[in-house]
Amino acid sequence: MTSTATLTRPQTELLQRRAAHRQMRARLIEKPHPEDATVGTPYYDEELDVAQSLAHHKTVQKLGELLDRVAAWEGLQSLGDNPVWYWDADEDCQRILYPDYALTDAENLGSVTAKSLLLAIEVVTTTHRRKEEKDTIKMRNWNELNAVPEFLLLYPEPDDPRGLIAYRYNKDQVAYENVPLGPRRRFVSQAIDGLVIEELAPDARSVGRKLRVFYRGEEVRDADAADRLALQEARARQQEARAREAADRRALQEAQARQQEAQAREAADRRVLQEAQARQQEAQAREAAEHHAAAAEQRAREEAQARMAAEQQAQRALALLEKAGIKLD
Repeated sequence: MTSTATLTRPQTELLQRRAAHRQMRARLIEKPHPEDATVGTPYYDEELDVAQSLAHHKTVQKLGELLDRVAAWEGLQSLGDNPVWYWDADEDCQRILYPDYALTDAENLGSVTAKSLLLAIEVVTTTHRRKEEKDTIKMRNWNELNAVPEFLLLYPEPDDPRGLIAYRYNKDQVAYENVPLGPRRRFVSQAIDGLVIEELAPDARSVGRKLRVFYRGEEVRDADAADRLALQEARARQQEARAREAADRRALQEAQARQQEAQAREAADRRVLQEAQARQQEAQAREAAEHHAAAAEQRAREEAQARMAAEQQAQRALALLEKAGIKLD
């Protein structure tokens, strides 16, 4: 085992910080918040007499609504400007602070401490220098000292080029490390599995909306957006149903037209067949009439020939009688 005598100064300081941190966390205990801890105006800094901006208010409201859904799915609880016990190293005691938004796995929010926080978010007030310093420096340091696993700073004004700054607690170094967001400007949470927070492109930002939230690969939408999406989907389904109904009507009309056309062809075929049968019958009748006429003519010729033969025979008989001297009266 390495003795403290062989450690470098940075290593010694790190061990001291770790020991101090363990001692501090042991001293930070859950106890009921003071009764006046919840008295006051939300998101109003009484210490500096600074009120929130419209963008600040809308950002906490809209982002909180999205993260509230994630909290419900994960079985967590959300805090929005609620009192939380933090350890204050300068005062060497625990004190109440008010994160703009936080997620915790604590069951009792009436005595919650920073030790139970998984994620804390501070929406930066940029209209007041001291308040901005408090948000970006003091709140960051307090969350780091109390080992809150993940801490986010968000600049809410739509036209502010600054957006999301993320920190993750390094237990070995007993300090926060900046988390690079990468080209897609995404923060992937490790404290809350499946949570991803993404900066919107500058041209897609509006008051209160500078971030998108994803949970397990699906975008989390606020109630208005969800309602709009549901309405759009309902309208799309309605249009699709109408299109299918119109297509079905066209198909039925085409089927009826084909049926009528087939019936017309069938009727035409029947007429053609009837006409052919009529012509055949007419031809047969003409043939029968011609055959009857020919037979009658043949009988007439035969009768004429028979009469002629009879007359010739009678004449020969007369001639023979006359020759024999026999005269008939």
